[in-house]
Amino acid sequence: MSAFYDRLQATAQRLIARYGYASQLERDGVPTGPAYNPQPGPPTRHDCKVVETEYSLTNRDATLVLRGDKLGLISTAIDITPTKDDRILLGGQLYHLFDLQPISPGAQVLLYEFHARK
Repeated sequence: MSAFYDRLQATAQRLIARYGYASQLERDGVPTGPAYNPQPGPPTRHDCKVVETEYSLTNRDATLVLRGDKLGLISTAIDITPTKDDRILLGGQLYHLFDLQPISPGAQVLLYEFHARK
């Protein structure tokens, strides 16, 4: 990893921390019990910083974007790597990650862009 991308990642983390807000990613817990009858484990929550952004005029209802969907950025200053199976807490409500893209020029993840839906 180059020093240039390290600086870009640090800048992204700093800006999201400054202009974003605290949130949490929720992940399903590890299943417990016997293999023939696994029981879902309690979900775990992981603190993160997010910035919500707006959709462009072309990405409105009647496209892949529905009313009530959320679009935003997640900082890489988090103890897990987000996946599409996670849920995100926005404004006190849980949203499912409909799409999740790592922004990674130069093979280093600088931040994550998400599209979330209730």
